[in-house]
Amino acid sequence: MKLIDAASTEFERAVRELPEDSWALQTPCDMTVRALVEHVVVGNRFTTLLLQGVSRDVARARLDADQLGTDPVSAVVDSSRDQAAAFAAAVPGQLVPYRTGDVTVDTFLRFRLVDLVVHAWDLRRGAGLDEALNPELVEALLAVVGPHLEEMISYGAYGDGPSGTLPGDASAQHRLLDEFGRRP
Repeated sequence: MKLIDAASTEFERAVRELPEDSWALQTPCDMTVRALVEHVVVGNRFTTLLLQGVSRDVARARLDADQLGTDPVSAVVDSSRDQAAAFAAAVPGQLVPYRTGDVTVDTFLRFRLVDLVVHAWDLRRGAGLDEALNPELVEALLAVVGPHLEEMISYGAYGDGPSGTLPGDASAQHRLLDEFGRRP
């Protein structure tokens, strides 16, 4: 589960660096910084519940209220830790209810990894921070999602998907972001 920990750390790092006055700023994914942080925390908690066998409807109902409270960093850290533990406890081949039908736990993990890392970049871009992501993490994530890219894009959760216009010498970060609908 090392990759989930690294992806969670990348997102947490972006949240910790957010300036106090950035919470209302827009991000590239058409959410404010605060809404995006809450989106990821809800995703972490939703994933934890699903992996524990809670139905989608029950999980959704449990996460209906504000998930950040007065300490967004703690919400990110706690929800990330719980999500990583839930993935570690998952049974190989376990099915997880996804919005388009059940997927394997491995497929679901790939979705969460991309969500954490790409949204870390979204936060950085929206808040005007240095946009550089951990290069080792980006390379590892590309290795994990690359063979499954078409399947992941087919679920429709990644904006416009790849632009098809990247030069052959594009950095790993630019390739990752472009594959998942970002145009850095």
